[in-house]
Amino acid sequence: MSSATQYQILYNRLKKEILADVYELGSVLPSENELSASANLSRSTVRQALSQLETEGYIVKQKGKGSIVKSKSRALNLLSFQGFSATVGNDHLQTTAIQEPELSTWPADFFFELSELEQGAGCIHFIRVRSIDEQAVMYENTYIPHLNLPKFTRLFKLKTSFFEFLGKTYDIEVVGMDQHIWASIADIEIANQLGLKVGDPVLKIYRKYHTNRPHLFLYSMLFCNTEKYAMSNSSGGVNA
Repeated sequence: MSSATQYQILYNRLKKEILADVYELGSVLPSENELSASANLSRSTVRQALSQLETEGYIVKQKGKGSIVKSKSRALNLLSFQGFSATVGNDHLQTTAIQEPELSTWPADFFFELSELEQGAGCIHFIRVRSIDEQAVMYENTYIPHLNLPKFTRLFKLKTSFFEFLGKTYDIEVVGMDQHIWASIADIEIANQLGLKVGDPVLKIYRKYHTNRPHLFLYSMLFCNTEKYAMSNSSGGVNA
């Protein structure tokens, strides 16, 4: 069995035990030495499992105390560049197509200022819902200027990674991001898509992605269901 598989097994075990209240909020997990001995694993493998729990917000490491249970909610790294595919993994991620990619004009009240070049080109627009283990977490509206992206509407499949597709198909790389975040409430459409009640709290995010093409920007309007999953801003790579 590979060390990657071993660390994943320990991570899954500890996560289940935390969620089942074997370890209550504020309690301390067994030490690295204890976990290493009980699971017959190397210290480095145990450390990797604990690091993943810490990254996702389940525990916090305190010098002199150990790994303390911090939260029962998974913290998704969605406020940084790292997106669903990298944070969740394909085994737990589901994507529901609400609107397939289609050519369109820009909305009159678009959430970022557009250049004349972008306005004149029109956009490609798609909508999808991202879920984790059947729990809807993000409602995503994405707009792309229709600038030298041949056959995009035919080639892009909504259940694949958007950024990975751009890199492989058009050699486009995301190199930066502007982001605006608000606390909001779910209207009828958002509530239906995310399995919430009208008026429930949601996180509203506007994004403008910068790419290695000087005049090409990507835009997304996101609504996030934080009822079960918190949103974190830890560092990571680009993979939406």
